[in-house]
Amino acid sequence: MPGSAVRWLPRWAGARGGFLSLQGVERAAVGAVVALRIMNTLQMCLTLYFTRTSGRPWLELAVAGAYVASGVIVLTTALRAQRLSRTAVELDVVVAVTALAVAPLFQPSDPTTQWTDWPVFVSFLVAAEACACLSPARALTSTVALMTAATSWLLFGAPPPTRHLIYNSLVPYVGFAAVSFVFLYYLRRLAALADERARTIRMLEEEHTRRVLHTPYRLLNDLAGRLRNEALRDGDRPDRKARLAEAVASVREIETIVRGTEPASSNLAADLRRLHDQFADLPLIMNVDDAGISLPPQAVYRLREAARSALQNVRLHAEATEVVVYSTTDRSSWLVSVHDNGRGFDTTCRLGVGLNDIVVAALEEIGAQVKIESAPGKGTLIEITGDYQWKTDLAHASSSSTIKR
Repeated sequence: MPGSAVRWLPRWAGARGGFLSLQGVERAAVGAVVALRIMNTLQMCLTLYFTRTSGRPWLELAVAGAYVASGVIVLTTALRAQRLSRTAVELDVVVAVTALAVAPLFQPSDPTTQWTDWPVFVSFLVAAEACACLSPARALTSTVALMTAATSWLLFGAPPPTRHLIYNSLVPYVGFAAVSFVFLYYLRRLAALADERARTIRMLEEEHTRRVLHTPYRLLNDLAGRLRNEALRDGDRPDRKARLAEAVASVREIETIVRGTEPASSNLAADLRRLHDQFADLPLIMNVDDAGISLPPQAVYRLREAARSALQNVRLHAEATEVVVYSTTDRSSWLVSVHDNGRGFDTTCRLGVGLNDIVVAALEEIGAQVKIESAPGKGTLIEITGDYQWKTDLAHASSSSTIKR
């Protein structure tokens, strides 16, 4: 178990939105706010239930409802955007300040009765939210506004125990705000340095790859020319046509690396169709017309290479009589699948380089989900799904022309 966790950790850390990135820090901040907001809301509800001394219960419930509603807005927008929304947090600050300002209106009229203090402790988190996502000036203004609204209770004849509470609460306001600001600032700076280091390493690796592949590119280009001449001389056999198409495709892919250009188009359907000629020797059906929405070229490249790797496995191992490549997209997600009715294999066994590295690992790095269904004699289905939240700086993925399952 520890060994598997160690292997999983680096992959998750380097994945899209992993914790060693700016996006990962924002997601961690969202997770912390969600947990603390739920805790605060439960604490508020328990206080309302056990402390029934309000002079205007309807007003107290209305204020509590407004606080819950603003919290729902903060959490909903944060979960959708994977970061705290400045507009939602500013609205939360306004609601919290208002709750503190009107709290004396629903307090008990008996001066010996303890005032309800839940508007104070729930607003500590609001100060932390403001300092976590607003500019320093707005964060300072929000914290001062919350402290001022809490201090205004002193003007409404709060009993001595409550006065002590107000004085003591000024320290948590400053503490929550300062710790949130300093901690998030440190994490964001650290993540920015990690992102910059990763970009630098990626650029150096790409430059090294271009230099290494320069000579093999010339040799492979010459080989593709010879295969083309042999095809013209010996006739258009399906297996020779497929090999020639693969060689030409490999030359083009290496050329993109050497020249530093995009390895694919942004049209997923068009790039998948190009695989048809490379596998003319297979009983291949291409059903990709519904994949019409554009994706980043780096994403299209990885999806195309995953489909290509799967088809190479079919050619080498499956002995299939029918192979279907299917793809579809809509406004929020996409799907690519390769299905054959061949020999199949036992999915409990260790996956080979093709499926493990080019299909599963390469796609999970960018947030895609890979499902492999197969059994001996039952064929194989490889299904890849994901959404449009791709990294804009995906590294060039490499592929091999000879893949083993």
